[in-house]
Amino acid sequence: MKYQSLKTKNTLLVGLFLFILHPTFSQTKNWSIGVGTSITSYDFTTSTGNKVDYLKKGAGNAYTLGYEQALLDTNKLIGQSSSKAIYYLQHKSLAKFMSKMTFGIKAVLNQYNAVGDIQNLAFDYQTNYAGLQFSLGPKIGLGKNWQILAKGLISGQHILQGNQHVNFSYVDLTNDASFNGIKMFAGYEITLEKQVNNNLSFYLTGSNNQTFKAQESGKANLNFKTTSLLIGIKIVGI
Repeated sequence: MKYQSLKTKNTLLVGLFLFILHPTFSQTKNWSIGVGTSITSYDFTTSTGNKVDYLKKGAGNAYTLGYEQALLDTNKLIGQSSSKAIYYLQHKSLAKFMSKMTFGIKAVLNQYNAVGDIQNLAFDYQTNYAGLQFSLGPKIGLGKNWQILAKGLISGQHILQGNQHVNFSYVDLTNDASFNGIKMFAGYEITLEKQVNNNLSFYLTGSNNQTFKAQESGKANLNFKTTSLLIGIKIVGI
């Protein structure tokens, strides 16, 4: 009887604590779809070590399909007297921190394009890359169902299609060592989000990403630096 009473008391305490946390800190999982544009610059160095300065920024499309959830979802702990629930009851600061932190994974499709000219000879690069992007960072409530997210990003992307166009000739970039293979990106993003009902949010995201491929002696080297702006929806709680 004494054990049952203690268990009931712990359950009530945990439930009360998580109910208090819920309006501010609890976060559900969601799926997101985003569309927008990317502005990309090419940081290109020739095999002789000379930096190319005749390339200009190019615009391309950007698409994302993602999944996101909090590191700790307090919804799942409400009413429980498990060791996990009691642990977070005893470590309120950690529970608060983890319920604010979100991690995500996205499938991304990006066009990294550039234009340029040299001695009145115009050319352009058009590419399509696809891959996976991982993110981690805090979500902060602003009131009136507005939230802001700040996340660090890392992704790996591979070229699907690409052409270099010079006058009336084209070069397939999927066979070019500077463009093919896995491109590793790192960066950050800031998202402003408005929840319109229990199941739907709209968001606007700005991000900066770049690759960090080191220069190899005797080989050309290409890095991308890209700024993206996307709008989208999140389907909450599924």
